[in-house]
Amino acid sequence: MKSTLITNCKLIDESAEARFIADACIAVEDGCITYAGPGGEYVPAKPAGQTVDAGGALALPGFINAHTHVPMTLLRSAANDLPLHAWLNDRIWPLEAKFDGEMVYWGTMLGIAEMLAAGVTAFAEMYFFMDDIARAVENGGIRAHLYRAILGDDDDGGRIDDATRVFRRWNGAGNGRIRVGLGPHAEYTCSPKVLRNSADCAKDLGCGLHIHISETQQEHDACKARHQKTPAMLFDELGLFDVPCLLAHGVMLEQEDMELIAHKNASVAHCPGSNLILASGIAPVWQMLDAGVTVALGTDGAASNNNLDVWQEMYMAAVLQKGALKDATAVTAAQALRMATESGAKALHWDDKIGRLCKGMRADLILVDTNQPHYWPVTDMKRHLVYSGGARDVVLTMVDGDVLYEKGAYPKLDIEEIRYHVEKIASRLFAE
Repeated sequence: MKSTLITNCKLIDESAEARFIADACIAVEDGCITYAGPGGEYVPAKPAGQTVDAGGALALPGFINAHTHVPMTLLRSAANDLPLHAWLNDRIWPLEAKFDGEMVYWGTMLGIAEMLAAGVTAFAEMYFFMDDIARAVENGGIRAHLYRAILGDDDDGGRIDDATRVFRRWNGAGNGRIRVGLGPHAEYTCSPKVLRNSADCAKDLGCGLHIHISETQQEHDACKARHQKTPAMLFDELGLFDVPCLLAHGVMLEQEDMELIAHKNASVAHCPGSNLILASGIAPVWQMLDAGVTVALGTDGAASNNNLDVWQEMYMAAVLQKGALKDATAVTAAQALRMATESGAKALHWDDKIGRLCKGMRADLILVDTNQPHYWPVTDMKRHLVYSGGARDVVLTMVDGDVLYEKGAYPKLDIEEIRYHVEKIASRLFAE
């Protein structure tokens, strides 16, 4: 049984908003946390197989990217400065039509490397070529909830059957790090029949759904014109909320939508960076939280963000609400940090295993170097992390007890091989 003891670290003391445990340690056995608390109170049953000196760094639960399309790292900065529907129809979809499984594999490996360096230990993925994405997740060591994308006007083109195959092949793979669901893309790309069939299939398999919702005013209003109801009301009518449902964006959700989503225990992945770049708007996050909705954070794909940095999303999740509502109390630093960790775990239906650092949880954690000028003086650590911190401060990322990133090094990834393949793919992809 593999065991690791992380010594000389700090832990946020959840019993006090502004304090932390200065001399803490974390014990890990077989990928599970067996102790997290004051170092002086830890009594090991046996010596650890490996000891990691944190050097005074702050330990946090790994950040969770609750909505992304990781292979779109290959399209970073290739289609910016366009509104969503022109961005999709005129630029992104023609480029994606050139993708094959090998391209998707290396684009995913690139995204995994980027996320690990930024302290992301789990992500929710909606895309195609899901076998290749799952293979990258398995090889890269990260945790992921994969949703095979489904589109179709009455006929889904066999995508639901393929999603079922992916579920049976990959759900529970990677020592439990991989979970699989269905990803009907959106109301405007799926007919009601395809949406209902996706929900029925998810019920039969016992899995969840992931879908875009009310991302733009155009999308939201067009759905109301077609069906005389909002996307959220339509999804409920078609049975999507009868299974665990993760909703991406929600920029134009109405009050009744939010109340329904909360009542149905669905979650929303808030993607402020992508929503701003595409000029989609600012999601009503304060109202969602007030209605009892679980709000997590997502980056969306790197083609619209243009990175996979959850720290950036966490900052914007707080400050945008303050600015939009002209209310400095709208979303606090503590709430934003929770969106990146605990709420992300809940949105991915993994809150029994990740999102907190305590005994019995999986060892998905990061170490953050807070011994830097932008963290001084220490007043409120959560506020420091959200308003002053950034991905640059992550010095170690661990998933399931395995160190996957440490001070610029990737023990499980050949970063130069990834770069070689990505550059080779780009030369083909963008060739005139």
